[in-house]
Amino acid sequence: MSLPGAHSEPIPHSGTLWVFRIPRLKMWDVIVVGAGPAGCAAATNFAHHGLRVVIVDRAAAPPPKVCGEYLSPGCLPLLERMGVLKSLDEVGARPLFGMRVHTPGGQVLRARYPPPHYGLAIRRARLDPILLEVAIKSGADFLSGFQASDLIWEDNCVVGIRGRRRGHPTLLHGRLTIGADGRNSVVARRLGAVQRHRWLDKIALVGYVEGAWRSEDVGEVFIGRDRYCILNPITPELTNIGLVFNRREFRPAADLTHNLLQAAGSLPGLRDRLLRARPIGPARCLGPLAYSAQRLTAPGAMLIGDAAGFLDPFTGEGIYAALRSAELAVECALPSLQEPSATVQDLPAYSEAWQRDFHAKWCLCTALQHAIHRPLLAEGIVACLARVPTLSSRLMAAVGDLIPASHLIPNRLMFWMPPARTPAAFPLASS
Repeated sequence: MSLPGAHSEPIPHSGTLWVFRIPRLKMWDVIVVGAGPAGCAAATNFAHHGLRVVIVDRAAAPPPKVCGEYLSPGCLPLLERMGVLKSLDEVGARPLFGMRVHTPGGQVLRARYPPPHYGLAIRRARLDPILLEVAIKSGADFLSGFQASDLIWEDNCVVGIRGRRRGHPTLLHGRLTIGADGRNSVVARRLGAVQRHRWLDKIALVGYVEGAWRSEDVGEVFIGRDRYCILNPITPELTNIGLVFNRREFRPAADLTHNLLQAAGSLPGLRDRLLRARPIGPARCLGPLAYSAQRLTAPGAMLIGDAAGFLDPFTGEGIYAALRSAELAVECALPSLQEPSATVQDLPAYSEAWQRDFHAKWCLCTALQHAIHRPLLAEGIVACLARVPTLSSRLMAAVGDLIPASHLIPNRLMFWMPPARTPAAFPLASS
């Protein structure tokens, strides 16, 4: 969808500098940087409330993403509220009813989500365009080919974004700028330093194969020594395979696909599964994985999705965090945007809401990483969960974003864990 005044001529500014301005009657209410799930969810919800919203992205359409392509059961109500769940069914999203975890010692934990809940496996190449289409149909504008470079500040408040579009310097002004531009977020870097996790320094290799022997209705996790591999059945033929391991062990090579299959095949129980696997396209690399933004808000700006931080893909929390953080951002910012004031002041309520929703899940993910780091601990946890089905069911409900992870604390699953340094746990830097 094009913006009003599609020709949008550049105008002279400050002598020799040319500034590309989008014709508008007033500034945007909301500028969303990034057309991924978080950005599209936020834009859809803001547009539903009659606000003037524009999504900017450097790509003309959502590009392929390095992702496990798993939607937890907790995502489904969020997608239903956006009105897209039926569309996902129509493009062949595959129901997943639980997880199967294989330990280095040969134990297998078969864990199901509490009925009637289930997750979905779907390629991002299908999910992201659907979310963008819904945002546009809801009234949001989409400006492609925009490479964001910096925030525009005025009186200690963010009043827009600057960048380049089609070779021209471009300024967009708005009352609220939403950083939804992922792990390399320009908005996050301009608001303050992005800090890596103090000890969790992982990297991921992700690709597609056909011919792998895998389960059809659950995701499978194969745990090795300080690494793990996930098999996600995307279609009857296609499997998403992802290997997560220590970044210091990564050796860049021309053939990442060969490295992925060779390393995955070395994990206990996985070698025979991949004997007939044929790679479909090249594998891709992503890392380091774990990081946090030191602040989630500033006057006139907020961070959502991966721009706010990311820990690890073991529990598949990425898409849920994107959709849910977008909802929280809208809930917290909407009262200010409905006031006639030109700017939106800092919104600490969003940081507090993010903390309530995500801190315990980060603790749970950190606990699971400790188990992966210690094979004997992983064996003990899996044996305990196999003996206590009620605990296994509650763990799956928390992993699937059906109940808050804090509900597991009375079961003493995380009693030995120190507090996780989630984004909202960092002190806010001054603007």
